Amino acid sequence: MKKLMALIAFVLMSVSISSLAKKIYADVQVTDINPTSNFTWQRENKNTPKYPIELARTGVRGCAILSFDISQSGKTENVEIINSLPKKSIGKYSRRMLKKWQWVPVSTEGKSTVEKRTLRLDFCMGGESTELSQKYCIQQTKLACS
Repeated sequence: MKKLMALIAFVLMSVSISSLAKKIYADVQVTDINPTSNFTWQRENKNTPKYPIELARTGVRGCAILSFDISQSGKTENVEIINSLPKKSIGKYSRRMLKKWQWVPVSTEGKSTVEKRTLRLDFCMGGESTELSQKYCIQQTKLACS
């Protein structure tokens, strides 16, 4: 009987704690460091990248600047972290995220070539809505990532 009562108390505490949990709004902004209209490749999935759950759980925000190549087959290769804040976590997750991206040619004319790119990824959290989180993140992209 004591075990049953302890289990019921635990379940009730868990339910009341989870109901108090605040919803977290997060956004990831992708910015080309050297924007141009002459890119050979574009991201296949143009949706906003998903905020890594591990970073969201720990409340980590920041930015990373990465340099990489897009191969002739549209794969991300040779990813190099140029800078990231905070150093370890944002850089690691940015690199992992970028390596999964697939690229498609901008034009169907001509031969696809290897392209060198540099991107900035901003990871932002906060606000009371997705729109507010996106607004914060756009403001963050104007700050130095060093």
